[in-house]
Formats: sequence, C-alpha cells, structure tokens
Amino acid sequence: MHIVGGVLLLAAILAVAEAVKNAAGLMIPAPVLAIVILVFGLFMLRRVPSGLRLVADFLLWHMALFFIPALVAMVALSDVLAQTLWPLLAIIVVSTIIPLWLTAWVFARLAPPLEDADDKPEGGA
Repeated sequence: MHIVGGVLLLAAILAVAEAVKNAAGLMIPAPVLAIVILVFGLFMLRRVPSGLRLVADFLLWHMALFFIPALVAMVALSDVLAQTLWPLLAIIVVSTIIPLWLTAWVFARLAPPLEDADDKPEGGA
C-alpha cells in the first residue's frame, strides 16, 4: 500500500464514521468516531499498513502547519482577543490548576505509601 492507499483508507474510514453517525443519530463528531474505528481496526490487524504509516509520518512531520489557521484567526481577531484576554487567561489558569491539584490529591489518597530508602538495610534486601 502506497501513500495514496493510506489517504484513501483514512478517507474511507471517515466516510464510514460519517455514515454511522448519521444512521445512528449519534451526537459525536465523525472524526472522533473515525479515530475510534481506526484504532479498533489497527488493534485487530495488529500492525500498521505501510501506506497508512507513510501518511501518519507525513502528517506528524508537518504538524506545525495545523496551527497556522488558529494563529491567523488570533491575528485577525486581535481586537476581540484583547477585550477578553484576562477572562480567557483566568479560565485557562483555573482549568489547568484545578485538574492538576485534583489529580494529585486523588493519587495521594489512592496510591500505596512509598517505603523510605533509609529504612532498608544495605544490600537492598
């Protein structure tokens, strides 16, 4: 399978996901469903087809290009961004700190206590 086959495979999986989404009336984006189908298919196949690997390598290598539209939008809407900068920063900081703190708190409660290295005799036994 060459790179064209990999692109066609991804397009076919996306088309199947779109059809499943519409037929079942799911409220999930078709690309998300396509990723689930792709991961399940790769798990069942137990390997990545060469064409799909080529496409994935290309997309990962050029990942920075996917950020260009977001940056252009930020520049184009800089006046709106300037008006909402502090609320956006507050939301970002709070939505980062609270989950990190909560994860650490849950981990501290559920994880077994670590043994102190000073308590062990020499020789590691």
